[in-house]
Formats: sequence, C-alpha cells, structure tokens
Amino acid sequence: MSSALRLVASRNYVSRLNRLACSTISKQRVLPVISSVNTFSTTSIRQERKRDPGLDITGQATYPNEIPGPQGLPSRAEQIKRLSSTSPDDPYDILVIGGGATGAGIAFDAASRDGGYKVACIERGDFASETSSRSTKLIWAGIRYMATASASLLSKNLFTNPIDTIKDFAGEIKMVLNCHRERKYMTTQQKHLTNWVPIAIPFSEWYVSPAPFGHPLFSFFPVLAPFVLKVYDSMSGFTCPPSYIMGKSKAKEIFPQLSDRKINYCAVFYEAQHNDSRTNIAIAMSAAEHGAHISNYVEMTSTIKDANGKVIGVKALDRMTNKEFDIYSKKVVFAGGPFTDGLREMEEEDPSKLKPAVNGASGTHIVLPGYYCPRDIGLLDYNTSDGRFLFFVPWEKHCLVGTTDTKCPAETLPSPPEDEVQWILDECGKYLSDDVRVRRSDVLSAWRGWRPLANDPHAPPGAPVSRDHIISENPDTGVVFIAGGKWTTWREMAEEAVDRVFGEKAPKSKTLDLKLFGGDGYSGNLSIKLIQKHGMTNDTASMLAKTYGGRAWEVCELSESTKLTWPRFGVPLANNYPYITAEVRYACREYACTIEDVLSRRTRLAYLNKDAALGSIPIVADIMAKELGWTEDVKAEQIAAATKYVSSYAGRIPENKETSLRGTSYRSLQDLFDAIDTDDSGFLDRMEVGELASVLGIELTEDELNVAFSEMDQNGNDRVDFEEFETWFENSKDSFFYQRLSQELGLESLKKMGPGALLG
Repeated sequence: MSSALRLVASRNYVSRLNRLACSTISKQRVLPVISSVNTFSTTSIRQERKRDPGLDITGQATYPNEIPGPQGLPSRAEQIKRLSSTSPDDPYDILVIGGGATGAGIAFDAASRDGGYKVACIERGDFASETSSRSTKLIWAGIRYMATASASLLSKNLFTNPIDTIKDFAGEIKMVLNCHRERKYMTTQQKHLTNWVPIAIPFSEWYVSPAPFGHPLFSFFPVLAPFVLKVYDSMSGFTCPPSYIMGKSKAKEIFPQLSDRKINYCAVFYEAQHNDSRTNIAIAMSAAEHGAHISNYVEMTSTIKDANGKVIGVKALDRMTNKEFDIYSKKVVFAGGPFTDGLREMEEEDPSKLKPAVNGASGTHIVLPGYYCPRDIGLLDYNTSDGRFLFFVPWEKHCLVGTTDTKCPAETLPSPPEDEVQWILDECGKYLSDDVRVRRSDVLSAWRGWRPLANDPHAPPGAPVSRDHIISENPDTGVVFIAGGKWTTWREMAEEAVDRVFGEKAPKSKTLDLKLFGGDGYSGNLSIKLIQKHGMTNDTASMLAKTYGGRAWEVCELSESTKLTWPRFGVPLANNYPYITAEVRYACREYACTIEDVLSRRTRLAYLNKDAALGSIPIVADIMAKELGWTEDVKAEQIAAATKYVSSYAGRIPENKETSLRGTSYRSLQDLFDAIDTDDSGFLDRMEVGELASVLGIELTEDELNVAFSEMDQNGNDRVDFEEFETWFENSKDSFFYQRLSQELGLESLKKMGPGALLG
C-alpha cells in the first residue's frame, strides 16, 4: 500500500475511533483506560472531577506483566509498592507533587545530596506531559531579558527613581548570568541531550521603527547587534561558540528562502537546544537512580493533615490500577507549573478564599517541513507584530516556529487556536521570498503549552516582586510551592526549593557535577559504534545516541531484524522517521503506560507529524499490548484514547475544515476544486480526495477510495487537473462518491447553473 493510501486509511480509521472514543467515554465504564485526555484546567481540579467523572478515563484495573525497569533501576510496579508503604511513623523527608522538569529536578537534587533523604515524587500524567514537553526546545540564556533590562535602565526611571531602577537592572542581569551558568551546565555535563544551534538575525534596515522593547535606543539595534551579542557571549565566559557577522551574499546562499528579500547582513549567535521531554524523562530516571521513589500516573486526590492543620501527606491514586493509598511526608512541595493553584486548592478548607499564585500564558508552536530553514541554522524575528520573539529553528530535521503569547487558563490538551497558527504562518511570510509561500497544508503538527507566570500570595506587604520563579510556603499548612521560571533554570530552581525545605544546615547540592541518566557511556562516536554492532541506519543511530546516551545500547538490544540487507536491525515506526519499534519496548521499561506516552514524549512523532503519529497508533498498540499484557478490550480503549489525544494537535487540515467546506457557497466548480486542493498544487491527488472524504465523514475503504479516484483520473497519471474534475463532475451521477459528496455539500445547484457557472 502506498504511503498516501496508508494515511487515508489511517484517517478513516481515526474518524471511526474518534466516534468510539466519544461514545465509550460517556458510558459507565467496566474497564476504564488510562490516558492523559483529561481536560483539566486551572479552575479547580476537584470541581472538574466532581462535575464530569467521565473525564477521568483512567486505570486498566490490572497490570498483568510486571516488566523490569531500565538496567539498575526499579520498575514502575516496584516504585508503586514503595510509595504505598509509608506510614505516619516512617514518612518521607520530602514529597514532590508534579513530575515536570522542576518537580523531577527537585526529587533528583534531594535524592542526590549527602543527607540520605527519603524522597518521593508523583505525577498525575506522564513525565513532561504538560509544559515541559511543549517548549521551543531551546536552553537559552536570556538575550531578551538582557535587552529589557537595558531598556529599563536607560528609561526616565533612572532619573526619577534611580535606586530602584538600578536594583531592578542588577536583578535582571543576575538572572541572565544564572541562565548562562545553567546553559553551560547543560551543554558541558549533558552532552548526550544537548547541542548548539546558531541563530541568525537578518537586518534589512539600519534603523527600526517602531523601536523594539519600547526604547528609542533599540531603533539602532541593527547597528548595535554585533556588540550586544559579544557582550552576551562574555556573560558565559565565552564558553559558547562565538557570535559572528554574516554578509548578505552568504546569508542568501544559506537561506535561499530569503533570495529576493533586502538584507544588509545577519548577526549570528548561539543557543543550546534539546529534546525537552527526553531531558525531563532523563531527570526523572536520574532521581530514581539516586534512590528517589518516583512514578508517573499517580495522582494526588487530597491532602492529609494533623490536628494542627499541617499537611503531613497526601491521598494518592495509582491511575494504572485505580488503587488508592496514602503517602506520608514531613514536607510536601507542589510543583504543578501552570496547574499549581489547582493543587493548592486541595490544602485549603475553603478554596474560594485562595489567593491565586499562578497565571497562565499559552504559546503556540508549529512544525513545518525541514526545507523552510537550513538543517543547521535558525532565524530569529526579534520584533514581531505583537512584540514577542519568533524563532525559526531546525529541530529533528524539521522547522520549528514559535511562539505566540496569550494570557489564558492552562488546559491539558495541546490544541492550538487556529488564529494563532495562522498568525505564525503570516509572520513566516515576512522572511520568505515572494515565490516561496508557506501554505496552511505545510503545517505537519502544531501545539500549545502554558508558561506559569507566578506571584507570591504569602509574601508580606512591600516584598519585592520576583522577576523569575518564586518559592513560597503556606504558614498554615506548611506546604511549599514553586512556580515560574523557564526550562533553562530547572536545576537552579530545584536546588533552591530543596534548600528552602531543609534549611541552611542541609548538605549542599551536588547536581552541578552530575550527569543525567544516559550520560555515562556517551561519546561523540557512539552512533558509529551502534551502526557497527547493530547495522542500523545513520539517522536512527544518531537519534538513539542523542536521545538515550549510553542507554542506547539497551534500546538496541530490544531491536528486531528488518530481514533486509540494510539496515539489518531497527524496524521503523513510521516511514521517513528514525524512530524504531524497539523504543516502544524500552519506553515500557521507562514507565510509559499509554500509547500517547510513546508517540508524544518517548518519541516525538506527534510533535513532528500528526498524521504519521495517527498512522502509527496500531503498531504501538500491538507492541505495548504484548509488553504490558493488555486485554483486547484495554487495547481497543487505549487506541481510542490515543487517537483522541493525538487528534488534539493541529496538522495539515485545520480543525474548522469541515465547517469551512460545508459553509461555503460554491459559485463555480473551480471554487470546489480549489477547496479540495489543499496544497494549492493545481491538481488533486489520491490523498486529498481521501482527506476530503474523511473530513466530511464519508467512510471509504481502500478499494472504494481507489475506485473514486480512478473515476476522476482519466489519464491514469495519479493527478486530477481541473478539466478532468469537471468532466467527472458532469458525467458521474451514478458514482457512489459523487452522490455522497453532492449530498454532504449540496452541489446539485452547481449543475443547474449551467456551463457558464462551471467555467467560473
């Protein structure tokens, strides 16, 4: 079967599964399925659960196959046994609620200190299932903060309130210096997870108006940029690759997309890049390596208090088995990112009196084919129409573009608003020549995540407002929460949180000197060694080395023979992607519990190509069912839940496509043809016809699609031009597909209008 037919078959399959998911979720469940499809928001976790228990489609009732954990680590089942065996007389020293980068980082920091602390960490979904997997994939050192700090210092406030202005400037610069330190830590200690990426800033004018960052000095940024970027380099002690200037001829050679744009020159600087969800999982596994009891899919349902109202533990639910148990701890830390206030409600007797601590700001990213940016250099628009930085960076051989900035409550599903996707596409157009147009159908995947913007509700009056992250303790309950910050500073935030919990006498943090999970055994030649031993493609071996580090050997040991001359091992999960089926098996050892875990975070297929991820669901389901011992009912429910989740990403077809097709008054046959021709190629292919049927709910088997398309494709070249489409439309009244299409879109009026209308 061709890749196009597989995709269309997958889309029709997905359409049926979506209806299955909607119907099964709404019924009383005998054997509910685990998933992160929950549409929790920051309003109230408890209220959401009470309002619609059907949202909580979790728990498979059994976990038949207790597979081992990664080599040297306990399995997830063993972690659950340990978490459920505490008592008021033998509590943990610290219990972290939240398994994102910050929460897992706190567990890692506390477990690795010399104090011998008993550490626990639970996450209601998968590790990195929220904000920590939806970033711009950059470990950046804060060039924007350096700019805003300078703009603030050089404002009139320097004369009206000089002391506070200088203090604010110093605080902002200190934060940037800390970001540089943390970036250096990641790029030197975690080489298996990070790489440097050059980012070019193209300048077409020597004077910019309106001024970026609201300060007239920055109107001259095109002139000042080389100096500013050298200062930026110096803040990391010149440990990053040096910034440089690229002339206009070289710029147009490297960026042919800019060929007819005016460019004076490009200033190029370097930032670090990583696979964010993999880094998060490595942090969680590192915590387990150092003895922390940590598990995903364990949800806090309420807090446990002593007679004085102090929180001494939580009631927890293992969402894999629906088993409830208590976890006792001397100190509880909430690290829920933008969902932190939902956790805080559970420590309050009257949640209505709770002072909010976290506001959410959503950011949408889109993924385009790799040809929209060079493989090894990105672009930065520092002055977008809404004032945000917009990055065009190469990531996993694709082009990642983002992000927007919209204040709104956080939600679990990554569904991006269509207007934000379109805004990014419009901004992209500023950096492309007139003959290279970014089409809506070029969007392979799109998602949004939420940044937690934090304030301290327990701070005394007059206390300074944090410009970064905050750590605060509720004096009534003793619960500590941490919120805010950014990916770059996850380790710093974790260290400060542990210091806050254990006080000045606590042993010092050791994490600056520690490699994360997979760091041991990694070298720059690891991919070559993998190829030589296991006969894998270069793309797959390189991906495994940079994803798993020294643990890539464990993944390769699980790989299957391709039964080909080359590659010999490593059966691909999806065509044209380096991911292999062995990763699914290994993911189960790393506590993956759902199909969604594998497609969204253990591999990044859903983030890179929504259609490829949807098409891979049955393959992943077969492997996980065998590994974890799912029954056929559980497997079917897992497929339905994964389909619903992956479908929440945006992709080639806008979410409003059906409404657009049905709501259009087609004045001519050309209008209809153009609506079906989603890639504006001037002809229809088999996949576009199949997508049309899927969007309208016309279920076609592979054979029926072939018949429908061959009726249009009169010359048999697999392309239907307008003349062929017009002939088919006029002479196919007995065609099943024509009848259904006409019925769904009300097309009879086009024929009645006569040939003049048909010719437009």
